[in-house]
Amino acid sequence: MLAESCDEGHQLAYEGIECEDDEQAVGALFEQRQVSGEWSDAALVEDESCLAERRRQVDIPAAAARAFQEMQIAPSEVNVQPPDGWTLVNADTIAFTDREPRTVSTELFGIPVDIRAVPSNYSWDFGDGTAPLSTTDPGAPYPAHTIAHAYAKQGTATISLTTTWSGQFRLAGEPTWRDVPGEATTSSSSGSLEILEARARLVEDLYGG
Repeated sequence: MLAESCDEGHQLAYEGIECEDDEQAVGALFEQRQVSGEWSDAALVEDESCLAERRRQVDIPAAAARAFQEMQIAPSEVNVQPPDGWTLVNADTIAFTDREPRTVSTELFGIPVDIRAVPSNYSWDFGDGTAPLSTTDPGAPYPAHTIAHAYAKQGTATISLTTTWSGQFRLAGEPTWRDVPGEATTSSSSGSLEILEARARLVEDLYGG
């Protein structure tokens, strides 16, 4: 059996299959994973075949889905207004993030591929015991804000954000992104937020007549 090395942890194996002149031999794909410094036994992921187009239509999407699940996604940044670490009781505290996809370029079976994670849902927890707000809206800064929360009492809170990401891939040089199954999540949070209560106070009129 002839073996051809592929990506780290993967191996393509050929067992003398014969292909037509207009076809390409696509070896069986075996996968190994490294856990705590030890490699697992090789597991068959896909049988060998002679269809070059099948390599693009079947092998690449399956491998892209695995690459998406292993992708290190930078969490969404939590932005808060007022921006100085404090807010007022019964006033709008504004939160927002970005909706930019996270993209990496890699090779699958020697073919250059772009993998990207696209934010599909945002779950905001304002840290005061109220139910999280789940939305597809990333919010926006004042005065066009769409995500805001009014705290009912003094104290401290941390605003947490869980972002759900969907996966897509495209072959390098192609304009069309294709969806892959599965989702991923990231978590991020603001710094500690001090919630203050504004009180009215009478002051002496030093300049009155």
